[in-house]
Amino acid sequence: MSKIERLREQVSQINEEFDAMADWIETQKAGIAERFQRVLEGQQTVHVDNGLIEDFLNEPYVMIPKKGHEWYVLVPKFVKMQVGFLDHATKSFNIFIVNKYVKWLSEIPEVLQNKLKFPEPLPFKVHDGMLFTGQQLQDKGWTKYKHFLHQRVGKDRIRIRKGYEFKLIAQMIEEGTLPFIPKPVSEEDLRDWTGAGFQKYTEICQKNHIQDIQDKAWRSFKEYGALGLFWAFGAGKSLFGHKVIGSVEPPHLVVVPTLTLKEQWLERLEELNPETKQGVTIETYQAYHKIKDQEWKVAIFDECQHLPANTFIRFGTLRAKYRLGCSGSPFREDGRENYIFALTGYPMGLAWEDLLKLDIVHAPKFRVFILRDKRAKDNKLEELMRLPLKTLIFCDSLDYGEELSKKFEIPFVYSATRDRLDIIRGSEACVVSRVGDVGISLRDIERVIEVAFLFGSRMQESQRFGRLMHSTAKETQHIILMTETEFEAYQKRLRAILQRGFKIEYIR
Repeated sequence: MSKIERLREQVSQINEEFDAMADWIETQKAGIAERFQRVLEGQQTVHVDNGLIEDFLNEPYVMIPKKGHEWYVLVPKFVKMQVGFLDHATKSFNIFIVNKYVKWLSEIPEVLQNKLKFPEPLPFKVHDGMLFTGQQLQDKGWTKYKHFLHQRVGKDRIRIRKGYEFKLIAQMIEEGTLPFIPKPVSEEDLRDWTGAGFQKYTEICQKNHIQDIQDKAWRSFKEYGALGLFWAFGAGKSLFGHKVIGSVEPPHLVVVPTLTLKEQWLERLEELNPETKQGVTIETYQAYHKIKDQEWKVAIFDECQHLPANTFIRFGTLRAKYRLGCSGSPFREDGRENYIFALTGYPMGLAWEDLLKLDIVHAPKFRVFILRDKRAKDNKLEELMRLPLKTLIFCDSLDYGEELSKKFEIPFVYSATRDRLDIIRGSEACVVSRVGDVGISLRDIERVIEVAFLFGSRMQESQRFGRLMHSTAKETQHIILMTETEFEAYQKRLRAILQRGFKIEYIR
């Protein structure tokens, strides 16, 4: 038999297998339609149109324009389909919001991409103080963004006004354009990362099944020189920061939101990059005045969702050759998500469902207790604390935190507390204020309980259940205690849980 004949035989066999698979799919769809019909016909007030069941199975969602280039996508809860950010849910439907940012952070089903019809991004790029438009679109670029521009240079680019580069990038991102030009990391800036620190990094990656995504992030960082890493908690964002520190020549700057997180970076630096620690400066977002006049090889912004705040956005003017931003929750209550991308770099996401499939993160068990008043909340907390688990009790109120600390004879960690990490790690249970919201990695934590919180903040909720994503415990619990009044006013914070595809058990 000739090679061509063998190839034809293989193609014929593949076609037969595809036909068999198509027949099987049609049989399954028919079976689902029949079961669906029987259930509905059991409801006396429901009339079933058999011809439309097939249409529903082919398109089990509804799209409704929201505003601008945003849409609501309504999906029945029994359809395991997740698109964009979950806005809210009814007993029967999940209502998602889909916008231009979703396509950069996770995949959108192809059938929806064809219908959403996001505006075609302009082929503009920003680099080194210039807007690159190409010859044919220079006039359009000048007209569209003239508020940010200074003067034309030649026929294919326009100089950006001093101090307006990040503002221009943010505006372009808001309109659906990623204007980043790859600025590859120079070979002369790279170095070999070896020794015990590198071996420890490799062991962590292999143990947590994250070597592949770490390698992919490293290739992207070397290609773009500016990267926004938007992965789930526990997937190794800060670990990748240490990879960058070990593999790129100093000086390095790491910016964090809290002193607690600074302690953790210093601790991990000693473990992974002891030879390099003299070339690394770690400061909080409040310490801009200390480092504003220095030059950096790499600036790393941990929990970079804080960057767009009015007091922190000035970090965009730092003189850093390369940038890395990390966040497990790249959204803000003030709607300035575009600045998160603009101030960090090319966005790299990873779908939560993929992380779960890869066994990189584990879903906690979520429960919300809706209670009559504060007294009932205290009683429920006392009942929960009878079960001896490694527990963080999050409490935004200092007075309430002190009260709980005395009642249960456990530490209360807040802004004035020294050696926070040592106290938290050494305690079977402790009360923690907002200083524990971000970045803390506890491998043995088993339970988080929230008793007082920042109103309806989805970012805070996302950060708090993210503490459990770092745990190696087989089963973890995230429990939220809300009064009836708090649930009515602040339940939108729970969307941070639901939009990841997790389920919440509500108990009254």
